[in-house]
Amino acid sequence: MKVFLRRMALLLAVLALAGGLFGGASGHSVEAAASRPAATYVSPERIQFVSYSKQWNQQKLKALYAELMKNMHGEELGYLGKVVLSTEDNEEELGVANMGYSWTEDDMSDIEMDELTEIVLYGADENTTVESMATTLSHEYGHHFTYYWLIRKERKLPSDPTTKWASIRGIKGQPVLFTDDPDHPDYTHYWDPGEIMADDYMALFGSPTAKLSMVNSLRTEGGIGFYGEIENEQLPPVMTLAAVRSYWLKLSGIKDPQPLVLKEPKLKKIEAVKNRAGGIDHKLIYEAGSVNSTVAARLQYIAYWENEEEEIFDFTELTTGKLSIAVSGGLPETKLTFKIYAYDPKTKQFVYARPVVYDLSKPKNPVLLRR
Repeated sequence: MKVFLRRMALLLAVLALAGGLFGGASGHSVEAAASRPAATYVSPERIQFVSYSKQWNQQKLKALYAELMKNMHGEELGYLGKVVLSTEDNEEELGVANMGYSWTEDDMSDIEMDELTEIVLYGADENTTVESMATTLSHEYGHHFTYYWLIRKERKLPSDPTTKWASIRGIKGQPVLFTDDPDHPDYTHYWDPGEIMADDYMALFGSPTAKLSMVNSLRTEGGIGFYGEIENEQLPPVMTLAAVRSYWLKLSGIKDPQPLVLKEPKLKKIEAVKNRAGGIDHKLIYEAGSVNSTVAARLQYIAYWENEEEEIFDFTELTTGKLSIAVSGGLPETKLTFKIYAYDPKTKQFVYARPVVYDLSKPKNPVLLRR
């Protein structure tokens, strides 16, 4: 999530003040005023790393800087001023990106970044390792990256429906809300284009640690299972959209030698199979997660299903290279939403299939309700 400090020059500044358009102070300001940092580090690029948690010393801040640099970056890195580790526990957000931009023309043709971005990472007393901060850091840097390049090259914000991104991301017919007003009655974090862009960055250009942390974010005690931290999985997975990847590469000028070779591992059907005990097992049959047979053979697949109303949530074990997963004893006899994930252990890339809903109230005859 991002918090924006917007300042407009001249008359627009007065209007912004009168209309309350300024963002509030950054989330750690009270903490900063009340205490001295526990540790600090300044990178060679003059990025300040400041910790208010005793769990993070200078050595760990240096390691966090090294992790930041593993996220793909270009000249926008020069507009990142500070990374703050806060002891505050924010129930709504794991982090924020505070950034400043201004314009004077009505058409925003002169919009520019006018302050260095500050990233705040919350929960530093609990998240005490680089790995535990990696995905949040990557996501928040994704806000900085996407805002910087949209402003720099298109003179637009993510809230503008006329960005090139909006025309190629596969959002037509979806309730993406293009607004900068989080108080809008229809606003949801889930359909905020800025949030979708930041997750896109993390999935496409995030560090290997961030991607692996995404994969490992849901684990059983036996070390089985993975769940990618992409918030909006109703949209086509950006890991399959070469046009979106090319768009950001062209805007930023960065080079990414790793091609996209994944596709949605769509659930094709659920079969009821009689087991040796005379009961019913279910077999989930899905498409390969890559058209490249070599890649498809090494992909690790897993299936999740849930019913929020009945508080059902479960998943299968990982299976490598196979295009079906058996659920011994059968699935719950109710309506279930299914998601299939595929993970490439070689490249640390992963892809998901958009959710599908089945009715299993008659276990011998699973019925597809909607995709």
